[in-house]
Amino acid sequence: MPSFSIHPSLLAVMDQYYDKERDDKKPLTLQPFGQKRQDEGSKPLKILYVTFFQYPHTGGLSHYITSIKNGFQKISHSVDVLAPNHMSSEQLKEWIPEADSEARKFMNGRYGLINEKIVKNLSYLHVFELFLKEKNLQQYDIIHAQDLFALFILGHLNQTYQKPLFFTPHGFFTKSRLKFNKIQKGSIEEAYFTEIEKVGIGASTEIVMISDSFRPNLIDFGAREERMVTVHTGIDFNPLPHRNHENIILTCVSSLSPRKGHGFLLEALSKIREHLTNVEVWIVGDGVMKEKLMEQAKELNLNNVIFFGKRHDIPLILSMSDIYVLATINDNFPLSIMEAMFSRQAVISTTCGGIPEMVHHEETGVLCEPGNVEQLAHAIKRFISNKEERYRFAKAAESYARQHLTSQVMTRKFEQIYQTYL
Repeated sequence: MPSFSIHPSLLAVMDQYYDKERDDKKPLTLQPFGQKRQDEGSKPLKILYVTFFQYPHTGGLSHYITSIKNGFQKISHSVDVLAPNHMSSEQLKEWIPEADSEARKFMNGRYGLINEKIVKNLSYLHVFELFLKEKNLQQYDIIHAQDLFALFILGHLNQTYQKPLFFTPHGFFTKSRLKFNKIQKGSIEEAYFTEIEKVGIGASTEIVMISDSFRPNLIDFGAREERMVTVHTGIDFNPLPHRNHENIILTCVSSLSPRKGHGFLLEALSKIREHLTNVEVWIVGDGVMKEKLMEQAKELNLNNVIFFGKRHDIPLILSMSDIYVLATINDNFPLSIMEAMFSRQAVISTTCGGIPEMVHHEETGVLCEPGNVEQLAHAIKRFISNKEERYRFAKAAESYARQHLTSQVMTRKFEQIYQTYL
């Protein structure tokens, strides 16, 4: 493995946190490259998408990259994707442990302590950057980072290549982890990961948000208004014909994690128990909250709630469903809601993140305040008891999705943005 090194901006942040004297006081910022043209050209593009997370994978980020990749290939552009799991066996099995060992030595020698989260991140950043250096990034017209770690690395490499470098955030690493106590306020992890976000954002030619809800956080990290644009996520989803059945079926398709709000859904159902005699509730997904939620459903005597676990036949499940509920308390632009809209569901969700940008309250669905059990119960009762309302909202949701939330619509918007920088 080539010699281990730490980017100066990260070293400066750690030195400052641990009161380590520094000789070098120069500002450590990166330069963005690429200028917009007035006239939109039209030429075949060679595009690179980069993520610091596994690709392909089962999560929303992977679905997003696949959707846009397929969209561009359908209109004759060339697209590559690079991710850590594409690294060689030597890089994964030998270089990363070597980098881990070097990072440990460095932290212990310089600060007299070792931070496990930072050591792990430094080792992966180092090896993934070496991997990307091998890939001749000069060949691409457009480079597009899909997370802050990929952006941080590409921002440094792009000081040489000077390509248009785009960034699409799918969440905010530091703020999210602070919120759910995975990182402590005032810790070295907060300072370190915040610096990664700030440096990467500063090196971006343009930030393409999946929803306007990202704007305030991006501005907090130093993003400029004129370098931000919103392109809502679009998907290729082929729903199955709706199947008639005797009972009303209410579905929630989501990982069983604390932020998805399943507990609030169960509480809401318990408040309208007398209206659930002809209702089945299907909880689809798996996760750390599964046992706790099953116990909660049992304690609330919700005998009509069925936990399906992880499934790979979501179109079939949604074809049998009438109402879709996602009681999330922290989200961005959930793929599951889009799939529900394409499947002609009466959608109930919350005002989190970008959800109000696709589920327009009282038009394409009903939105509640996150964690507001009373509002949630009222919305569920409304759709259970009124078939006409259910049908009207479901039809409106499907119509909106087909008009605005397809991969084709998303790809065309990206193409227009990319072409202005060539």
